[in-house]
Amino acid sequence: MHKQKQLKGVIEELDQRVEKLEKEREEIIQLIDKFNGLNQRILKLKYVEGLTLESIADELGYSYSYIKNKHAEIMRMIRFTKRV
Repeated sequence: MHKQKQLKGVIEELDQRVEKLEKEREEIIQLIDKFNGLNQRILKLKYVEGLTLESIADELGYSYSYIKNKHAEIMRMIRFTKRV
């Protein structure tokens, strides 16, 4: 009986964590949708599809350094808008 209670508690905790992660994912997608063009594509590939910046550069036909700099610029914009 004690083990069942323990398992139930673990399952409830996991359900809450899954719910939180799903909410965070939805917030990320909403944020990404505020961008357009190349910026949006970079964010989707990185944070939705899980690609590395190097893979994104290959897929989009840009140099790694360009995508790395573009990503850094996008992240600065996001941080700036969060402060405002």
